[in-house]
Amino acid sequence: MKAETVTSEVRPKIMSVLANSLLAGFWGYLLFLVILFLTKFVARYIQEPSVFEIEVADFVLPTIGFFLLFLIRFLEKFKEN
Repeated sequence: MKAETVTSEVRPKIMSVLANSLLAGFWGYLLFLVILFLTKFVARYIQEPSVFEIEVADFVLPTIGFFLLFLIRFLEKFKEN
């Protein structure tokens, strides 16, 4: 069995891929959160007078957007040409 170490030339590439993927995940989280708040805001005006509530679940649900965009961007770097 052969073990490979990460050389100093490869490390910046790995950090770049991770940084780009994390940034894309952050934008996915923000996009999902904004869409969620906009739909709640519009629903408030369409329905009978109600209270605009922000719950903890409203901040947990957008993590789906984070993980989806993070994985898409991360796996894009490893797809076959």
